[in-house]
Amino acid sequence: MQVFSRAASFLNIPQDVIPGEPVITVTGRRNVYIENYNRIISFVDNEIKLQAKTCRVVVRGKRLEIEYYTGDDILITGLIHAVMTES
Repeated sequence: MQVFSRAASFLNIPQDVIPGEPVITVTGRRNVYIENYNRIISFVDNEIKLQAKTCRVVVRGKRLEIEYYTGDDILITGLIHAVMTES
């Protein structure tokens, strides 16, 4: 993955085209759309953890719900406080 990252940087290509990297889109304080995740690790009303190929994605907030999910993408709704990645 690091080779792709360096090549993308050198060629001035957006990082979101690097294979396997999660693409996270936050809309206001109510929606988080995540592409390229592998599985749901945990789900409670104030925190959702997802495993992606290169990291974990943690969404924290209040009254969090999974609006829908497929094998590639997921939409989380609620009052979003933070979106973080972990190694």
